[in-house]
Amino acid sequence: MELFLQIIVFILGACIISFLKVIAQDYPNINYSRRSMCDYCHRILRWYEIIPIVGYFIVHGKCSSCKKQINFYNPLQEFCGGFLIYLTYHFNNLSYLPLILMLIVLGFADSFYGYIYPIFYWLSLPTIIWHFSKVHLVSALLTYGFLLILNKIYPLGLADIEVIAILMLIFNLTTVLTIVTVACFLCILKFLVNKKRSFRFIPYLTVSTGIIYLIFSFKILAKSFAI
Repeated sequence: MELFLQIIVFILGACIISFLKVIAQDYPNINYSRRSMCDYCHRILRWYEIIPIVGYFIVHGKCSSCKKQINFYNPLQEFCGGFLIYLTYHFNNLSYLPLILMLIVLGFADSFYGYIYPIFYWLSLPTIIWHFSKVHLVSALLTYGFLLILNKIYPLGLADIEVIAILMLIFNLTTVLTIVTVACFLCILKFLVNKKRSFRFIPYLTVSTGIIYLIFSFKILAKSFAI
């Protein structure tokens, strides 16, 4: 029964990721009656083609109409997001789920358009309240102020600063520095591969936060086995 529940949570997580991607892509002009279409020929997709992860493999990674290759990032994102949400359930860390959802929406939005809507910051409020401490608040305010000053000299992006400040409200300084460092490393790696400089930093912050969370979760799992 527990295994069945875990599978359901993973599938639900993958569906949530797919839904958040649509929200990020359509907001603020969300059309609730919009049907999913092929990015190339704009054919309305059949029900089995929009099943998270599985749908990609059913059609062998190609549109059944125009035969164009579907981006493998789609099922990969759904798998990683579903697995991340599953971990929050498995390790009883649901307090971090609102933050994860916020980062995913912002990451998709910044990736699509290069800007985000601050209204999505409110998604992280339950996590902020749950992990609130005066130390985190002071650290967040100092970090926000310092980065604003630095932004006048070296343009960083106001949204990037605000997201980092939100992370400071939840995590300690060491964790946030690790997240930012990993995000910078991913930026450099992407540049070395594509030879194209990217100024959209929030997607990298989202991925790096997920990586740090995964490492933290597996450390807990390893300790439990050691005991």
